[in-house]
Amino acid sequence: MTSAKGFTLIELIVVIILLSVLGAVGIGLFSAPSQYAVKLAADQWLSQFRFAQRLAFLKQSASEPIALVVNQTSNSWTVAARQGTSILNTFNIDYDSVSIRSSSSDFSSACSALPAMVFPATFYFDGYGNAVDASRTQLSINQRICLIAANTVELCISPSGYAYEGSCLP
Repeated sequence: MTSAKGFTLIELIVVIILLSVLGAVGIGLFSAPSQYAVKLAADQWLSQFRFAQRLAFLKQSASEPIALVVNQTSNSWTVAARQGTSILNTFNIDYDSVSIRSSSSDFSSACSALPAMVFPATFYFDGYGNAVDASRTQLSINQRICLIAANTVELCISPSGYAYEGSCLP
């Protein structure tokens, strides 16, 4: 007599039930997009800051810094990298109930206590990649940016122009 190999009906039903439970738990992880909306927006902001700094290195202009101009619309931030009157790149960052606050002097208060960022916001980078002001004078202090929704992500732009995620030091 040969024995049949395979799964019994009970084993198949148990596997189907386990897969259903795991699927329901997995779907629940993605049901609240606000949990990761802040991190996604912060990563995109960080990417744009680093892109602008790289453009400044590539363009190497002492007279015309790279300007990263950020405007806010009803559902996104429009980021434009400019040099003089030339638009080098534009990018949209969608936000889902993410608010943004910034300061260049308050590094110890909670992000929610910082003033809201005023748009259009402009960040300048000189030919060496340093953070500068509109008159091309190198900044001497960090710029703190907080993105706030269900959780908070802090970004910092150092005077050297390097943008990173984390708390700024005074």
